[in-house]
Amino acid sequence: MGEIRTLPVRSQEDVWFYEKQINLFDILDFFPPDAIGSEQGEGKKLLIETDLGWSFETDIEKGKFCFRKKSKSMPGTGKWVVESGLKPGDSICIERLGEHHYKLFKSRT
Repeated sequence: MGEIRTLPVRSQEDVWFYEKQINLFDILDFFPPDAIGSEQGEGKKLLIETDLGWSFETDIEKGKFCFRKKSKSMPGTGKWVVESGLKPGDSICIERLGEHHYKLFKSRT
């Protein structure tokens, strides 16, 4: 098992916010610097596997410090939050599987 970082879901407001974006500011050092976008464009893609059996590729948006893929209808973090049934008391877990390879899953705390 690789290194894991967790983001707690404390309230229904957190769930609503995470549907819009998963803020990575507090764990930004967990990701390779070249995955963060710049003024020149997007960063190097990260492969994000999910515990729901699908994956997506994304970089980290410069300035917003969240995964760029956030749609609720296409593979991304918004879709994952909705389909996973995320609720207060859960934690969003991100496991490093490789340099640009991660797994997104939830746990109940």
